[in-house]
This record gives sequence, C-alpha cells and structure tokens, in this order.
Amino acid sequence: MEKWKKRSVDLLTSLYLGSKEEGSSVIPYYPQKVAVSASERPFFRRTTPERHGISSKRIYNMLSELETERRANVHNLMVLSGAEVIAECSREGYNTGVWHLSHSMSKTVTGFVIGTLFDEGLVDENMTLVSIFPEISYRDKRFADITIEHLLTMRSGVDFSEAGAVTESLWTGAFFDSNLKFQPGTAFNYNSMNSYILARAAERISGRSFGELVRERLFEPMGIENYLWEIGPEGTEKGGWGLYLSCESWAKFGFLVLSGGVFFGKRIISSEWIKRSTRVISTSNETNSEFGYGYQIWVTEEGEILFNGMLGQNVWICPENDLVAVIQSGNNELFQDSPALLILRKYLRGSIEDSLRRHDIRALHDKERRFCDARMWVKPLRRERGFMRFLGLRDTKSFDSRWTDVLGTYVFAGNNLGLLPLFVRGMQNNLHSSIGRLALEKMGEELYLTVTESGAEYKIRVGLYGYEECVLDFRGEKYMVKCMGEACHSPFGEREFRIELLFPELPNTRMMKITIPREDKIRLEMSEVPNNRVIDELVKRMPDESPLISFAFGLLSRGFGDDFIAKRTEEAFSPVLIGADVDFEGYESIVDAENIGVQKKARIGRLLHLVVDRLFGDDEVGEKKRISNKAFFSELFSLIRASDEKEKQNKKEQK
Repeated sequence: MEKWKKRSVDLLTSLYLGSKEEGSSVIPYYPQKVAVSASERPFFRRTTPERHGISSKRIYNMLSELETERRANVHNLMVLSGAEVIAECSREGYNTGVWHLSHSMSKTVTGFVIGTLFDEGLVDENMTLVSIFPEISYRDKRFADITIEHLLTMRSGVDFSEAGAVTESLWTGAFFDSNLKFQPGTAFNYNSMNSYILARAAERISGRSFGELVRERLFEPMGIENYLWEIGPEGTEKGGWGLYLSCESWAKFGFLVLSGGVFFGKRIISSEWIKRSTRVISTSNETNSEFGYGYQIWVTEEGEILFNGMLGQNVWICPENDLVAVIQSGNNELFQDSPALLILRKYLRGSIEDSLRRHDIRALHDKERRFCDARMWVKPLRRERGFMRFLGLRDTKSFDSRWTDVLGTYVFAGNNLGLLPLFVRGMQNNLHSSIGRLALEKMGEELYLTVTESGAEYKIRVGLYGYEECVLDFRGEKYMVKCMGEACHSPFGEREFRIELLFPELPNTRMMKITIPREDKIRLEMSEVPNNRVIDELVKRMPDESPLISFAFGLLSRGFGDDFIAKRTEEAFSPVLIGADVDFEGYESIVDAENIGVQKKARIGRLLHLVVDRLFGDDEVGEKKRISNKAFFSELFSLIRASDEKEKQNKKEQK
C-alpha cells in the first residue's frame, strides 16, 4: 500500500477519534487561505427577464422551488441572458460580489490556461507527460503513455488522488510514483491531481508561474481582480481546487464560453479550444447523471455545459437559450447530482416562452430581496418602532434580556473541536483545535461571544437584529465570519440559545446550540452544514481503494456493528460538550467528570489507532499477511467491546 493511502486512514482516524498527539498532522501545516474577500463591484448590466423574452413569473417560480427544496442550500444565484443579469439573489449574510470557494470549478480555469498555451502552439494534446518532466522517474511503465489530453479528460488512470493531497507534501513526485488503475485513455477516473499536474505542466512549458499565467491571460483581460487561489506545498496553485471567485466573476467565465472565447470584443481563448473543451469525450459511472466530460468541463450530448464543484458549486451554460446561471451553495453533494441544478434546468432549458406581465417584475424583486428568509436557522429580532425612536432619541436595537440567563464563562474538558467547521479543517490540514473556554457577555446593548481555542482567543460580536461581521484568524488562515444569535424555545418548550457563524467565502456554516441542563453548567451542541453525509459518501468508496481498507471496514462492522463508522462520523460533525460555569463553587468537579469520559473514549481511540498502525504500517509486510493476523484483531476488538459494555453498565448504575 502506498504511504499516502495509509496516511489518509491516519487522517480520518484523527478527525473522528482525536489526534494521537495534540495538534498532530499527517504532514506539516501551513496557512493556505491567507486573505479575505473585498466587495466586488457589479460588472454586468442589470435588467428584467422580460427584456430578454423571459417572464419574471418563471424566475419567481424557480426561486420558490429552490426555497422549498430542503436539499438545496443556495447561497448565491445569478442568471445572465446574453450580457445582462436578469435574476440575482443571495441568502441573508451572503453576497454575489464576495468570493466563494469554488472547489472543482477551479479545474475549468486550469483547462482555459492550457487552452491559451495551445493557441500559441506551445501545447499539443498528444504531448506526453514524461516529455515535459523527463527528469522524474516513474514506477509503472504505462506512465510513458499519459498525454496532456488524458489529464484534461480524467483518463490518466493515476491512482494518487486528492485524498493524497492532504497526506503528502511532494505532490508531483507522489503522482509519478503512483500506480495506474488502467491503461491511459481507456477509462474515466475523476482525479483532481490530474488538474494539479496540468498546472505544473503549464509552468514547465511556458517558463512562467501558473499564477502569472492565470492573471495575465485570463483575469486581467476579463477585469477580475477579486480572487484567491490557494498555493499547494510545492509553490504552485492547486489547479483542481482552491480557487475563490465571486458569483459575478464566474458569470464572466460562463459568458466567455457562451461567446466562443471572446469577452466583450477581446479574444481570450480560440473558438477551436472552446469547441474541443465542450464536446463529450469521456463518460462517467461515478456521477449518475447525463453529463459527460470534455476538457475539464462537464457537457451533455444536447449541448449544455457545466463547471461543477462539490457541495453545490455550478456554472450552467445553455447555448440553446443564450443563458448562463451561477449557483454557489453549501449542499451535501459531491458531483452534479444537485437538486438545485435540476430545478434550474427544469425552468431554464427547452422552451421558455411565457406571457410577459409587468406586475410579475415587482413580485420577483421582492422574492429576490427575501430569498430563503423563511429557512433561516437563527432569526433576527425586529427593531422596535415608535415616535421617540423615529427621532433617534431611543435606541432601536436594545439588548434581548432573555440572554441574561446564559451570560457567564464556561470551561470544558479536553476535546478535538473548533469554531472552524471540521470539513474545512480536514481539507486545510488545520487540525489543531480544542475549545477550552466559552464566555457570553453583555457590553452595553450588545452581546459578545468569546471562545478560547488551543490558546487563541476569538471575540465575536453576536448580532441580535442581523448578522455582525468580523475576520477570524485560525493559525494564519483568515476567514470572513458573520454571526447572529437567537434566544428561543425548542419544539419541546426547552429554552435554547442559538448562535450561527456564517463563512460567506465558504460553502460551510457552523451552528452552536446552548441549553441549560443545570444552573452550574451548559450543554453545547455543535453542528455544521454541509455535514457528515458528504463524508459518508467518501467513506463508502474507501473499501474499493484497497483490500486492506476493505478488510478493516469489515472488522469494524463485525466488532461494533454495521453502523459504527456512520455513528462515529456523525459524532465528529455534531459533537456535544458540557461546560461548567466558573462562577459556581466546585465547577472543577464537573470538568473532571467530563474528562473521565474523554479519557475512556481516548483509550478506545488509541486502540483503534493501534489497528491502523498494525494494519497499515509502513514496513514491508504484504497485504495478505496483514489480513491473516485475524487473531490479533479479534482479541483487540473483544477488549474494546468489553470496555464499551463496562461503560454502559456504569452509566446504568449511576442512574
């Protein structure tokens, strides 16, 4: 087994069970998200759908269906007809002019960079990878057959994938040192490292950095200034992911494709490259959709074009109706099996002729302004009205006295939790987190949340009448955060205090729910969106990677039940902490009691880490020999089950 696969298992184990050592990472950590977004000015002219022969009622109905579809967690939406925006809306807290992590939509931009080199005659699709990197050795002889086109179309067959990107520092070397799953060009295997190697190849061929190529050939000619592309550990932009662009900027790229490579009179990419990129070359069994694959772009035989990124990032282009639609979301999805995209296509492809009525325009504007307000998890207070407040003689945003009951400082037992969503921490290798203290305090008429996490202190103003914005620095990574809180009651009548942290630049959101089981402590339930359901899909695919992984999953199922992994994943994404109020005498005993539970879980965690080390060790023992050590693993799991049963029995006796 390659080391990166073993390290991937290590990483997953650390995320679910806690790190083996405080702050340990599989590879050295370095900051990648090093800036926050500016607010981008609108570029395209705004107009009504009716000016382009589309009814506002059609768009209104589309937005209404997006609101009611629970799986469609849309952040920003923009629809262009020709060169004009005919629909635009954002959920509260988001903005079409703020950059948003695009995930695999980044691949399309990398493909365009290769296109500009093709137009200059510097790149040929049949150019072999080993001719570009002649000094790098490779283990599989079939590597000599991999071409630029195989990378563009996801048909290289290389096994080293995005899972290895968070477990290896020398990506190019690991790529060349990998095994091949099949003869290059004979099958489709979606792999973000193909796109990264394209970025590295572009540098080698042009003699320029990839960042310079992107800026000079694409961004500057198209007036794109507000962007960030995360840098990989070898100093090159990640190519297949890590690009932050606004809805407005992605609309420019959609318009570029719709216009055949011309952007308002400027030829950016040849029409020949656009044609080559937007034909179906590969078909996928992974996505269960009608979209095939071109050159870093998804396409249908009917001519629809799609840039797609996981968690609901899409640019959909419909040449038939001269339309471009951009969706930025926070959904539980990996590919283009998106309910939001299905709704979009339902309303905007095919025949879209309707009767045009002027009063529909006003209704659409109101829908856009209040898009998804009814689905807000935290709801703002309404400002008080009155003559004295109208004159400005009284504050219109007074403190909500219901929060008084939960004001205070609380300490927690050891944990592996953080304000930054776990999904982001895992992708960024930013694992070092432990919430030690939480304080809620009233300052004037305002509420503040202060969280002490692994020695760092984050002080956040909690909006009660709307989201309050701040910038948080997580070990050198900077994130725009918008925070709002609500004191309310659960469906069961229990008092609860909700605090939501939006990350407008990310698909991810952090939610915190506080209840008061006793006057000397609080119960803190943390959750995030997207959640464990995305990881569940990734985990389901892991047994296919190796007989060892398949064997390990089988052991876990036999030892703890078929749902063991799913339960651990859910616990990791939706943890619960008990905090002790420091103003009560003897609060340390509450923390001590919680620490006993933490230590028991840690013991089980260490045993499972031992399984990982034994099963996926770096020594030369073969996979078959590892699997044959069933006696060792059977004994180990018996000890773990016995420990679990004893803990359950102790809890029953305590009750």
